[in-house]
Amino acid sequence: MIDQFARATNSRLNHGKALLFDLDGTLVDSAPDLAEALKQTFLTLKLKPHDEKQVRQWIGNGVDKLLHCALTNSMNDMASGDDFWRARNIFFSDYEKQSGCHSTLYPGVKQALSSFAKQKRLMACITNKNRRFTLPLLEKLGIRDYFSVIVCGDDLSNKKPHPEPLLFAANQLNIKAKDCVMIGDSVSDIGAANAAKMPIVCVDYGYSQGMNLAAMEIDGMVSDIRKINHYFDDALARQCR
Repeated sequence: MIDQFARATNSRLNHGKALLFDLDGTLVDSAPDLAEALKQTFLTLKLKPHDEKQVRQWIGNGVDKLLHCALTNSMNDMASGDDFWRARNIFFSDYEKQSGCHSTLYPGVKQALSSFAKQKRLMACITNKNRRFTLPLLEKLGIRDYFSVIVCGDDLSNKKPHPEPLLFAANQLNIKAKDCVMIGDSVSDIGAANAAKMPIVCVDYGYSQGMNLAAMEIDGMVSDIRKINHYFDDALARQCR
């Protein structure tokens, strides 16, 4: 896919004083570990496991949503309370052991984060993944220290697509929401950014759940996260006209 500006001259994009990154599907391909942990959970429950290809279609809205999808084999249905909580307890144990074993950074991620750090941009990681899984994963992949703020799925009352995690991160960084840029890969990221009145650039890989993100209210899309700098260059050029 060709990197594109989604809003051209009307873009909300700014210099990106602070960059807020989604984790799964944006920085990290965590599907192999999630699929393996889910497989072990289903084997314990004596259920037929799903293959990784199917699991990838369900990632993007946190572990609870993933489990509901896997238990019902549907994007929209909810598993019964007893089935869900039993599966959740087993999965948390399985994923804690599995997380980071086969997860990898997407191409260019470490170079991009290093470049942004050299530019003195503040960075935060905003994920729906629970903190007990997030911090060890960031450490294993060697990117923990790039983030001044890390907001996890169990830190606040609301998760993405609610704007609370983004607004909380902006407040912690002492930066106005309009001066931040969210970088994500899903409808949840877009919904959260728009609700927070924050510009958003999406990557065209990751876990979009088959949705056409380019047709949504975004400010840009890249196939290589390192190219996000082009948007900031364009924002500067527009300001100087």
